[in-house]
Amino acid sequence: MQSSDKTKKLIRCTAWAITGCLAGLLIWFFTLYGRDIWNIFLSDNPSAAMEAFIRSLGGWGPFVLVLLQTLQIAIAFLPGEPVELAAGILYGGFWGSILCLVGVLIGSALVYWLVAKLGKNAIDAFHDGKSMRKFNSIPAFKQEKSAEILTFLLFLIPGIPKDFLTFAAPLTPMKPLRFLLISTAARAPGMFITTFAGESLLAGNFWMAAGLYGILFVGAVIGFFFYRRVTRERTDRP
Repeated sequence: MQSSDKTKKLIRCTAWAITGCLAGLLIWFFTLYGRDIWNIFLSDNPSAAMEAFIRSLGGWGPFVLVLLQTLQIAIAFLPGEPVELAAGILYGGFWGSILCLVGVLIGSALVYWLVAKLGKNAIDAFHDGKSMRKFNSIPAFKQEKSAEILTFLLFLIPGIPKDFLTFAAPLTPMKPLRFLLISTAARAPGMFITTFAGESLLAGNFWMAAGLYGILFVGAVIGFFFYRRVTRERTDRP
């Protein structure tokens, strides 16, 4: 087995081991507190019930949430929306977003360091060659300034596969600190929308939650067509 194949296998095994540990922790958590969480939604005053539940966890709740968000960024196949929705329900729209953004910043830094150290093998462990071909077809990523502008736009618009872009960022001329600041700032609006939607659901304000998800849906449709346009393959051109 070649060295690159061993590296990719090691990365995958490590990722799955972390995911398994995380799944075990979640099962343990819901075994202990699942009934309490269910009763919150059946309560006459869900906000007060949730506040009481969070207080019962002590100071560990925010750290668990940040860890979940960090792993969602670092392990690309974990979904991010459930984490953000739970953050809004547990900690409200504002503080839930802040905690998620802290996890995003840590996770993005870990991914950047991993790719910088291991190179393309770290990307191949989680993404196929088609994603890399699409990325290489974008001329804007060849220049630092244009790469920064496009990165902000791609991370700002919902529905665009940001996980791969986080892994591919070290291959661009962007400096690490600028990428982390730009990508985190661009993620913030969508994250605030999701967490405030979670807070609205908990408060029983379903119309507000539906409106916020409507904004995300429209943004995702726009993002889909925009991403297709900027990543259009050029292999069929002479």
